[in-house]
Amino acid sequence: MKVSKTQVDELVRALGVLRGDMTHDAMQQLILAVVFLRQVSDVSEDAAQGRPTWEHLVSQVGGPDFTQHVVQRALRAWSGDYGQLCLDLNAETVLGQLPFGGRRTEQALRDLVVVLNQVGRARMMADLFEECLARFSEDRAGGEYYTPRDVVRTMVGLMEPAPGDDVYDPACGSGGFLIEAARYVEKHYERPADRARVPLRLFGRDVNTRTRQIAAMNLILHGLEDDVYRDLDSDSSLRHGSEPVEKHDIVLANPPFSMRWQDHMDGRFVSWRYGPPPKSNADFAWVQHVLGSLKPGGRAAALLANGAAFRGGAERRIRAGLVHDDVLAAVIQLPPGLFPHTRIPACLWVFSKSKQAHSKHRVLFIDAENVGAQVSRGRRTLTDENLARIVDTFRGWSEGGEAHESGWCRTVTLDEIEAVDFDLLPARHVAPVVAEPDPGDDERRVRELTEELYGHFVEAARLERELRDVLGAL
Repeated sequence: MKVSKTQVDELVRALGVLRGDMTHDAMQQLILAVVFLRQVSDVSEDAAQGRPTWEHLVSQVGGPDFTQHVVQRALRAWSGDYGQLCLDLNAETVLGQLPFGGRRTEQALRDLVVVLNQVGRARMMADLFEECLARFSEDRAGGEYYTPRDVVRTMVGLMEPAPGDDVYDPACGSGGFLIEAARYVEKHYERPADRARVPLRLFGRDVNTRTRQIAAMNLILHGLEDDVYRDLDSDSSLRHGSEPVEKHDIVLANPPFSMRWQDHMDGRFVSWRYGPPPKSNADFAWVQHVLGSLKPGGRAAALLANGAAFRGGAERRIRAGLVHDDVLAAVIQLPPGLFPHTRIPACLWVFSKSKQAHSKHRVLFIDAENVGAQVSRGRRTLTDENLARIVDTFRGWSEGGEAHESGWCRTVTLDEIEAVDFDLLPARHVAPVVAEPDPGDDERRVRELTEELYGHFVEAARLERELRDVLGAL
């Protein structure tokens, strides 16, 4: 049985009567918490170790003594440590907003549990959790912590994580990049059945408590709580500047577009390798933190608003530093409409501290602006074919292949980039497709012009007759 958007809509409708009593964000958080509870508590009495099982919760929902405290007690009981992750399902930001008592509150919670019990088996909850995240991303708040799965898969595919790699997300949101990196390794490498060897070491950081809780639940539902080598860090990544202590093999990041970086500094001094970014825009604060977080042979992929590719001032100087240091491997223009919470166009930047000889002092530009499938008004998604084409183009170039295709990609030297004042927008470097003329176009155009000329002859003859008539009457 496949999880669907309809099932998510049913969960949202179950809490519909509480609109106005709870914030939209708290309602979403409550749904995610109960989805998580559905999986972890669906165990035997012995395995529950004194905590209420899902079966027990469902039985109480149908009884006369059910109150909101039944759900609260269950969430509190299943809070705690899961591997390296610490989870608080009883957070005041969520349950503290529940209207106390009242039939509407109790009925909403009954409906939520009943609908969730009917959705399917407990092992489907990881998929349902992700479907909830995708659905909630259509709201402004949800989009702050969720990157669409097609974009995540593209970025992970470009990085090609392997067993033993250390993967870091400095703005981890819902944990999607870390989960997809683990999926990639499971798909492309044999994962030990006994999990005795950790295939990846995962580390995430996010300054927002709410998003860290969402990421923790998501990682646990996917069975990755032991692959995270410590609890998700609550510190702001930007406070570590471009010289953080910890280094990683792979960094994946979708930081908030164009935020103010100084708001995260608390007046402290931060070192920036390529110079301080403008106070009003943190795009290159994130870029420098990403690069500083890489091991000597590391690689990274980061999403940035298009403006980061061509804005002047301090950002232009930082781009020049990146180019001269030869740490920029590729810039990929993404199609519009991929992010439901913003219409800002975005590019995907790929960095490498281990460029091969054939790619040194060169940057690959890919213009994928016109790919993707329309899924709704103003919304597009990258298809599997689009994803494969982007990844294969970059991989082929990285391995020494040619990368020059009109309207799609081009390899550009550092001298050429400097000649255009370090403008890194792919459209500036990738030549557009020149349409091949149809063999019949010339003949057709001659006929059209001939007919137009004959029409002018007829009109001229008419005007001549009228003029003669007028002159003859004088």
